[in-house]
Amino acid sequence: MNRLFSAKTLFVSICCVLLASCATTQPQKIETPTASSTSQAPEHPSVANLSAEDRSQLYFSILLADIANKQKLYDVAQSNYFYAAEQTGSKELSSRAAMVALIERDYNNSLEATELWMASAPDDKNAYKIALIASLAQGHTEQATAYLHQLLPLLPENEDEKLYELLRMASFQEEADFVAFFEQVNTPLESPHIATAEAYLRLKSGQPLEQFARIQQLLDYTLAERPNFLSAIELKGEALALHSKEKRQQYLSQVLQNNKLSLEQTYKIGELLYTQRSFSEALIAFKRVLKERPQDQQTLFLEASSYYAMEDYQKASEHFWQLAKNNYKKEISSYYCADSAARVNDFVKAYSCYEMVPVGRYYMTARTELAQLYAEKDMMQASVNSLRQAQRKVGLDDRQRLLEFEINLLTQAGDYEQAERRITSALQVSPNKPFLFYLKLQLLNQTQSVTEFVQSVKTLRANSEAEQLKVDITLIGANFLQGRNSYLIAYQLIEEAAAEHPDNIELLYSKALAAEPLEYYSSMERDLRQVLKIDPDHHHAKNSLGYTLADLNRSLDEAKELIESAYKEQPDNVAIQDSMGWVHYRLGNYDEALKFLEMAYEQEATPEIASHLGEVLWNMDLQERAIDVWQKALRMNPNNQYILRTLRRFPEAKVLTD
Repeated sequence: MNRLFSAKTLFVSICCVLLASCATTQPQKIETPTASSTSQAPEHPSVANLSAEDRSQLYFSILLADIANKQKLYDVAQSNYFYAAEQTGSKELSSRAAMVALIERDYNNSLEATELWMASAPDDKNAYKIALIASLAQGHTEQATAYLHQLLPLLPENEDEKLYELLRMASFQEEADFVAFFEQVNTPLESPHIATAEAYLRLKSGQPLEQFARIQQLLDYTLAERPNFLSAIELKGEALALHSKEKRQQYLSQVLQNNKLSLEQTYKIGELLYTQRSFSEALIAFKRVLKERPQDQQTLFLEASSYYAMEDYQKASEHFWQLAKNNYKKEISSYYCADSAARVNDFVKAYSCYEMVPVGRYYMTARTELAQLYAEKDMMQASVNSLRQAQRKVGLDDRQRLLEFEINLLTQAGDYEQAERRITSALQVSPNKPFLFYLKLQLLNQTQSVTEFVQSVKTLRANSEAEQLKVDITLIGANFLQGRNSYLIAYQLIEEAAAEHPDNIELLYSKALAAEPLEYYSSMERDLRQVLKIDPDHHHAKNSLGYTLADLNRSLDEAKELIESAYKEQPDNVAIQDSMGWVHYRLGNYDEALKFLEMAYEQEATPEIASHLGEVLWNMDLQERAIDVWQKALRMNPNNQYILRTLRRFPEAKVLTD
């Protein structure tokens, strides 16, 4: 086979630039090796005896192979690597040729390349792995068996590492059936490592239960030969878990109680039990390790975590306290030290541990919980000071969250004056931040009457220069008014702003939504159509308009088209799923309606979705299920008008009289 790339002359000039050893007409200077250099074998065979043209061809082939390999042109890469390997006897080049050929499923050339590889590196285990895979992929079992026997002595002595390498090899090429191969070469059973590898592959197959007897036979043999083979122990636990987690737990506990494991194996078993939430058994392992290695921080950490999971917060706080003081996983250790201490009313330790949490994943939670704890203990100034100190250490978004938390605490404590000062101070620094106006309006909403609050909203809006901020203030104020059941006033507030900005989509859409509880359906439809006229791709408006039409039980074909268009854009949107169900119900497609409503209800069991789902179930003669859904919604939301209106339409359900 001619493995040379025929167009080599195209790149010769490039090679001359890139490679210092490129051919030249000048005499070549050959240095005499020193004594020290002759004692060490060169990494690659010398190419000094090659002609300038042959060296040029060689360098070109290597360069071309590397480029082709990066571009996944494996046939070109393989042929040029092989040529270069033949010329040099290089281990690196022959290994590349073998690997690329294996990827291309060119098993004959892969085997040829591994022969060159083995010649230059007879003890390289990777050469035998690739040769074995290529042989087995061709169905040459005897040849593969020979390579396996050559490979095994080259693998690590450690049993778990040896198994890991066997499994990596076995998972490389799908055309090589290693399950059948391992079974064949290990009959009768005489290799614990091959037996365990076969058990693993069967356990990870698509039908492990059907192979359970064989898996058990293999692992029982292995553990009889190697009682402390940790991977085999873990695999037997996994096999038992196919039937029940309790059986796995009992087995691992039994292994632990036999006390035949090394200290490291004991720790690993403890880790396994911990990940399976068998915390009391895991503690046995951790205590055994700590008896010999009392300063083992990771084991101490897992012991503390086990106590926390078992709700022994006193011991958990003591252990996490020591770990935090030693700066071991300080962020999580100090946080759980504080959390555990607070749960057992050790507030002094809780304060200290919360203060120790560094900036990171747990920092924001720690600071807000610390502030809340101070507030609950009537230490309001300490709470505020703690939050303000934290604000100096974090970025803008987190600073805003902490400020909001601080103002909420002050408001809850009735310290409206300090809350107002804090907001005013922040507004002087950042006068155009919507979230600060949200906080200000939230405070005013709690301290003012509806009339006063509306006037405050209008004043803030009038004093704002930015048009978007005016819109934000309007919508925030309307939202608070709706929360006070002042639906008409909220609608009028948005209507007034929308009159000034008739093409503002935010205001139009919000005005449409504010019209719904007032049953201003004509206005609602008009505004939603105007939104879609301005922005035909506004999927929220499509959904709202479609739902409104469906709820009014008119223009159902148009309603379905609108909702389906919105659903295509956002299939995971719960509101749109609810609308899909409702329009199908109105169209009489009960099965489709049930599918979408159950999908929505599973994600968010809101009163509105519960009302719709219950109504569909009722009309599908599934009254018991309907009553269950309605009763649950009513228990969770006893004053919700939507669920109450629905139940009044179905007096025969007798849910309201229960």
